[in-house]
Amino acid sequence: MTDTSGAPAQPASALEEILPTAIEVVTDPRGFFERMAREGGYERPAIFAAVMLVVYGAALGVFSLLHLHFGAFLAALIATPIFGAIALLIGSAILFFLSRSLGGEASFESSFRVVAYCSALAPLQAAASLVPYLPLLVQAYAIYVTILAVIAVHKVPEQKAWTVLGGIGAVLLLLAFWGTVTARRVAPKLDELNRQMQRSTEELGKAMERMGQEMQQQQQGDEEQGE
Repeated sequence: MTDTSGAPAQPASALEEILPTAIEVVTDPRGFFERMAREGGYERPAIFAAVMLVVYGAALGVFSLLHLHFGAFLAALIATPIFGAIALLIGSAILFFLSRSLGGEASFESSFRVVAYCSALAPLQAAASLVPYLPLLVQAYAIYVTILAVIAVHKVPEQKAWTVLGGIGAVLLLLAFWGTVTARRVAPKLDELNRQMQRSTEELGKAMERMGQEMQQQQQGDEEQGE
């Protein structure tokens, strides 16, 4: 039997690191981003973000099935990861320019790594969607984590980071709150409109069926008279 006690430990793969990394980002964001390397390639953070987006989309899809929304289920599974990847790139660019404008030592790669690892909160956002207004708390925590990351990774002065980014975050939260309230008010009306459309479609189908039967009966009557 070969003695491997002195062999160097194999580095964990990107997939093996996903769950421990996600837990650390959520529970100890300050410590995680203080230890995070500013460079090291895009592969590992991209894989991490992709898994988080797939989990997020799958969770939303399952919740849609609970309400028998099969179209929303497919949209969540397919569209969420795609649009999430686009948002990852856009968010990285925005964070890069904001950090630079605040005097930070930002690069696009470091910004990408910050945004990618902040996606650890995406599954929590999906779970929170089951409870009204709870997603707003997750979004607030995501803003808090992002500001901690900018301070730790990009070396942005704390006062500037909390003032500017905190102000932007507060505006975004107010908009999200307004959107949530509006959606909850409009949702019952949309459901009622959907039910009315379904009833109208059923009535139209029945009317077409009766018309077809009457035309068939009239045609049979004409044929009998012709004989």
